[in-house]
Amino acid sequence: MMPSSRETKYHQVAQLIEERYICPADENMPLPTERQLQDIFCVSRDTVRRALRELADAGLIYHVQGSGTYVAPRKHPMRAPSLRSFTDDMAARGHRPHSLTLTCHLIEAPLAVQRDLNLDAGAKVIQIQRLRQADGSPIALETAHFLPEAFSHVEPELSASLDAQMRASGFQVETATVRVVATNLTQAEAARLGVPLGAAALRVEKVGYTVRGLPVESTQTLYRGDRYDFEIEVKR
Repeated sequence: MMPSSRETKYHQVAQLIEERYICPADENMPLPTERQLQDIFCVSRDTVRRALRELADAGLIYHVQGSGTYVAPRKHPMRAPSLRSFTDDMAARGHRPHSLTLTCHLIEAPLAVQRDLNLDAGAKVIQIQRLRQADGSPIALETAHFLPEAFSHVEPELSASLDAQMRASGFQVETATVRVVATNLTQAEAARLGVPLGAAALRVEKVGYTVRGLPVESTQTLYRGDRYDFEIEVKR
């Protein structure tokens, strides 16, 4: 039975909607209409709307104007700061990670990379762009720049772990500075990640250092705002 209190009723309706219609397997699937939910739970339109608002505030559903209400994609939280690789991070959370290499070039370091890696103008770096996926869905677009000497070959072996290759060459990243910025995706970035132009994203800028304090890696990763968030533990 539904509780009589109006305040507690919409909470219970929200819980029932979540239990009945919201699960990871139903990502982006439509919910019943407001009218249908009224009939299903024998409650008022106001109660249904308050319940849906509560679920939306919790990030469990989203509304598309003129279309309806849908189950929100599950986010993949990442504890930060962490030097765990994307592959290890996703695997540890029970997801199937995959990386698609888009480009790999030896290029002249851009100005921002020169600054991050303390390089002179004209210095060369290895640039690798990868599309990061979890369970077959695009999660992040990563553009990384490395010192060429971080790899035993002129270019890294893309089918093998980059971290392992850097470790074998004596350039393992031990510490890093990380900067997280809210941004909106360009047309090219949005197309790669399968979201609309201007969609919200998190831009994570990382500079990795060896145990000797040598900056060896400058990476910028764009994470889909609807699929990824960061959890940071703080202590007094």
